[in-house]
Amino acid sequence: MDYFIATGWKWIDGREAASLFKRLNLMPQNILLLSEGSLTGFLEATGKSSVDVEIRRHETCKINKDEADYLGISISQEAIARDVWLTQDKKRLVYAHSVFPLSGLDRHILKRISSSIEPLARSLTLEGLQTFKDRLEICAVQCRKVNSEINLPPEAILWARHYRLLVKTPSDGKDIIASVTEIFSNEIAGSPPQITLV
Repeated sequence: MDYFIATGWKWIDGREAASLFKRLNLMPQNILLLSEGSLTGFLEATGKSSVDVEIRRHETCKINKDEADYLGISISQEAIARDVWLTQDKKRLVYAHSVFPLSGLDRHILKRISSSIEPLARSLTLEGLQTFKDRLEICAVQCRKVNSEINLPPEAILWARHYRLLVKTPSDGKDIIASVTEIFSNEIAGSPPQITLV
């Protein structure tokens, strides 16, 4: 997924973001960005309708250096890359890019992720797996592709978050680690302010 970090911004960890949101009086609308729970569950609870998935890309590819560093794995591995829109009542709300290294997936889970038209967290919890997030980071970004698909000008700035998704497998106790980047429509997260963090 190609995006640019907005002028004056950088990726900031969740604690720093919470402090910034409080200082700028952005807390109510941005609790969504800091949530450690299921994004799908949050959207369904607040929107009072189910969340659907519009798959944009699903392929096996070599993991890039930035993702490998973030996940703490070697760069030579293959991964599933999946890009989707989370939609509600046919509105595109969140563009999500996930990278799952194949080395951490058993065949059953691999099949589930590969064939699922469900949101990722729902697919995993339907398998009885517990999911957790860590290394949460927040930023303001410009993504022409996302902006185009939600009818915004190319230069529009949107909220984004990045985290590792940890999945506990009960059978062998092995953890599955994925990288997830989400870009939020301004309809559900508002627009980031112009500030200088760098």
